[in-house]
Amino acid sequence: MYQLTKQLAQRIVDKMMQDIPYNINIMDKNGIIIGSGNKERIGTLHQGAVEAINQKTVVDIFHDGELVKKGTNLPIEINGEIIGVVGISGEVEETRPFGQLVRSTVILLIEQSIALERENKEEQLKQAFFNRIINPDTVYTHELIVQAERYKVQLSKPARVVLLESSEMTDDKKIMDIPCFKSSNRTLCFVLQEHYDTQQVLDRLQRQYPTAYISVSQVNENIATGYRQAESALRILKGLLIGHRIIFYDEWDFIADLSEMLKENESLNRLLMVLENQEELLKTLQVYINTNLNLNEAADLLNIHRNTLNYRLDRIWKLTGKNPKAIVELVELILMLIYRIQ
Repeated sequence: MYQLTKQLAQRIVDKMMQDIPYNINIMDKNGIIIGSGNKERIGTLHQGAVEAINQKTVVDIFHDGELVKKGTNLPIEINGEIIGVVGISGEVEETRPFGQLVRSTVILLIEQSIALERENKEEQLKQAFFNRIINPDTVYTHELIVQAERYKVQLSKPARVVLLESSEMTDDKKIMDIPCFKSSNRTLCFVLQEHYDTQQVLDRLQRQYPTAYISVSQVNENIATGYRQAESALRILKGLLIGHRIIFYDEWDFIADLSEMLKENESLNRLLMVLENQEELLKTLQVYINTNLNLNEAADLLNIHRNTLNYRLDRIWKLTGKNPKAIVELVELILMLIYRIQ
């Protein structure tokens, strides 16, 4: 049997009393008031509710008593079971016309709450499953394989992972035919297997999320590997590639794997701390790298003089001790740009 909570009962009372000019009480299955416009009555026994529960019908009270106020009391029935009572205080001739409307509205609000609760529980189960399959230590047990089928994922078959990050995230139910999980509030994870055309899916995602960042893994035997690949590629996309919206791990596997290995590197952390609030220098470095170290092209894109560009690059060198014009030291700066996207 569904148990009506005090929190839900009070929310319903508060909502209903915005439109009904009478005090409303909601009682639990034992007749105890758990929601009321009169807070002093919460926790007390409502005799009219007890009678409504026992008789399984509407009970009108015409006179105030010690444990009851005059008014109309209607049992709340969900799936054939009485879970409580809603009471409207006042003269019966005045409250009775509101009775069926109030009860129907209360039942509707409770059913909505039940549906939301069920949906939240299902979402929690789905999230727990997702957390398991992206964990590299997870063993694909029979139980997990069966659970995966519920989400249209076949753990016995290779998969490609696509990560999509957008500041304008919409409901993932709009892509129902593709197995989709929430990686964060701004990131969706799609699991593509043999019956999906990767390019068609990417075209569709780009149409639906035109400003999103998208990263694509290789096809792997387990989803955890693909997730790691897509995640590291996404950091490269956001930290390094100005103007790009999609990245394939295949094309950046060496840098992606290297950046993954060096995520906790103290040297990169030091570089990041030095340049943390230097947005102008960080953008300059990004543009310089994206133009293949072409000073003229980088200066044009930044809309600055070449001398100003050289000054900024020297400034980066002075602050970090790494010369952007020296290829080995530039690699460290590149990894720092990737490392800062966590």
